[in-house]
Amino acid sequence: MKTLNKTIFLLVLVALSVTAQSQNQKRYPQLRERILIAKMQEIKRSLDLDQATVNRLSPIYRQYEKEIEGIKIRGQERLMIINSDSLTAEEAESLVLTQLQNAKKLLDIREEYYYKFKTVLSPQQIIKLYQTEAEIRRKVMQELHRRFGGRVR
Repeated sequence: MKTLNKTIFLLVLVALSVTAQSQNQKRYPQLRERILIAKMQEIKRSLDLDQATVNRLSPIYRQYEKEIEGIKIRGQERLMIINSDSLTAEEAESLVLTQLQNAKKLLDIREEYYYKFKTVLSPQQIIKLYQTEAEIRRKVMQELHRRFGGRVR
């Protein structure tokens, strides 16, 4: 639990740094790399993986993260918080269709990578991997909410 808290704290710090340094394009890849390293450490700990397995998983997971990053998931939040009455029919339809396209892309990526992850991990470990990712996201969002009082968007 202590390791998870340290990892979450590191991820929050890195996320805050990404936000603060978003104009500095040279630092952005370094920060993304630090986030990925912290996530891999937490995955290793959570799944109780040996270093050889981590070494085989890492390139697959890196590519998975890169593809997931390409989907504009943050925009999907807008669908849940926007006042639908403030939109024209065309704007609403565009928002819904974009959200559906992003959901399909995400599903396609997860399906593709399930089979890639399965070359290194058991199906049970893949479930644990997804649970660990969700827990990291939840903790990071919780910490950001605590620090910024819901002003993060």
